[in-house]
Amino acid sequence: MRKAAVLSLSAMLAVVSCMGAMAQETEQNLTEGDVTPVVDEIPEDAIEIASAEDLAEVMNNLSAYYVLTADIDLEGASITPIGSFVPEGEEGEEAETPSEENAFTGTFNGNGHTISNFTVGEEDTWCSGLFGCIANATVENLTVENASAQGTIMVSDVIGYSYCSTVSDVVLKGCSVKAYSSDMSAEGMYGGIVGAGMASMLINCEAQADIEIPDNTANTGIVGGGLEMTSLLNCSAAGNVTAGANCYGLGGVSGCAFGAEEITGCSAADVNITAGDGCYWIGGITGYSGGFEDESAGIPVTAVSDCTTSNVKINVAEGAEGVDDFVGAGFYNEQVAQAYGAPYDQPTVFTIENCTAA
Repeated sequence: MRKAAVLSLSAMLAVVSCMGAMAQETEQNLTEGDVTPVVDEIPEDAIEIASAEDLAEVMNNLSAYYVLTADIDLEGASITPIGSFVPEGEEGEEAETPSEENAFTGTFNGNGHTISNFTVGEEDTWCSGLFGCIANATVENLTVENASAQGTIMVSDVIGYSYCSTVSDVVLKGCSVKAYSSDMSAEGMYGGIVGAGMASMLINCEAQADIEIPDNTANTGIVGGGLEMTSLLNCSAAGNVTAGANCYGLGGVSGCAFGAEEITGCSAADVNITAGDGCYWIGGITGYSGGFEDESAGIPVTAVSDCTTSNVKINVAEGAEGVDDFVGAGFYNEQVAQAYGAPYDQPTVFTIENCTAA
């Protein structure tokens, strides 16, 4: 990442931070719409899942096509995430790319069914979720209900870290996320459906969840947390985001959407965002977003359109910077600006069109 060296001063895991820029090749692929497509037809060799035992077996084949054939009640069990983030290498692009041997790389089709009543993660874990890490994968048509996730970074009830993947028609009901401080938690990335997203798509997702984060962390939203080069289409959020002091990137739908091509048709209704002293970049739809008009940067200007907020309450300290009904602010960091110059010496750019707040 171009900015990883700068951001590593404040975060040990800058390679997957929403504040970093992804590798140029992936940037171009996303801009051209080259993301994993949503699969509508179930193939004949799909593996059926009808029980908790079947679900646990997914860990033994992370690249297959799976389809739920029944609702699964996990009865309060503490589960192990499906797939994990292990980088391909220690430097450059390899440090931010999940190893396909460890991440879930297949398709998980919920087929309209529900997985409910489970907990995942502990205070000192990261990449928590029903899926810990997915890469070049599809998760679709799934409802998750009454789940509770916890950890230090990249925490979600459904997907801890989504890399170059499509998450479509996922519904979250009555869930919660609780984050804890650690040496690695400065960039945070906490969300109901996706904790951290890189070069992915979130489509037709709905989340009702309560998320609580500690002091000195960031990138938190009810649908998605820290999203980079990841667009949001027709996603909706309800619930609460409660942040400690000195946090940034807080939103109703997403904590951030840095370099997203578009945020279209998204809504936040009956959302309360409560932030402590020193918090900034807070929005009813997303905390911060945008890209650069200079196309050579490879990070597109974000088009925010046809979004709505209703009964969204943002409770912050007086004088908080970057607070708005829709997008709190564009991204700007002095360290990045000094190290790389133009176009990073100016805040990222986004447009807002046909959005309404009530």
